[in-house]
Amino acid sequence: MKYSTYWSILDSPSHTIKSNIICLIITLFFGLIWLLTKKFKNDKGDGDKTILLWGIGVFVVLGLIFYFLLTYVYKDTSEVQILKMLDSKTTPRVEGVISNFQRNYRNRKEIIEIFRVDSIQFAYGDAVLGKFNSFSQTNNNVIFDGQIVRITYRSGSRYGDNFNSILKLEIIK
Repeated sequence: MKYSTYWSILDSPSHTIKSNIICLIITLFFGLIWLLTKKFKNDKGDGDKTILLWGIGVFVVLGLIFYFLLTYVYKDTSEVQILKMLDSKTTPRVEGVISNFQRNYRNRKEIIEIFRVDSIQFAYGDAVLGKFNSFSQTNNNVIFDGQIVRITYRSGSRYGDNFNSILKLEIIK
């Protein structure tokens, strides 16, 4: 059977925002603040403008240094490592038909969806922080009873020890 990847852990926000980009944003932001301070801050002769420019300049220089270090010296290889882990023969994977799909509410706010593939149980929810390292797209009508899927997973879930967490969800074409 041919599957297409619907979602993997690499699609979650915690893996899409890179630290070198954060440093570049900090550099650009403080560079703009430095230019605005230089242009519009009145110099009263008390050294206030000079201290501000030097203080802001430190953030610009540090942000630029860290950007270059994280981009060219200490490259982020986490994506390659995660891809290797997802394709590894030791990472648990189940293939089959979804059954016992349920949508429950926890604390009257958070939606939790629970289902089985073969004898493996999965659970995920739509909590705000839950989205940062897990599959948590509830009410999307992608997962339903009878759907043929292949799921790469890890043991344990924040919803209980008898559930598993989805690392990669593949749906039959």
